[in-house]
Amino acid sequence: MPGSTRALGDHPLFHTPGALLAGYAEHQGPAADSFANARRVHGSTVKLPVWHRDQDLHLADAYTAAIIKVADHHKELVK
Repeated sequence: MPGSTRALGDHPLFHTPGALLAGYAEHQGPAADSFANARRVHGSTVKLPVWHRDQDLHLADAYTAAIIKVADHHKELVK
């Protein structure tokens, strides 16, 4: 689902913890730039679907083949 993943520091729990943890209702969240590294890592991470049914195995195989193909030809791709 597009947009379902995010950098950990962008998760609402870190900005409004009182919504889930009543004892932190008055807690101020961190500064907006507190999680710059988390955003950088999230922005450069490849996120793959989760396959959980037997009929999805062909998709997992196709992703694996594509990743191997890119890895095998990476020098040609970055020219």
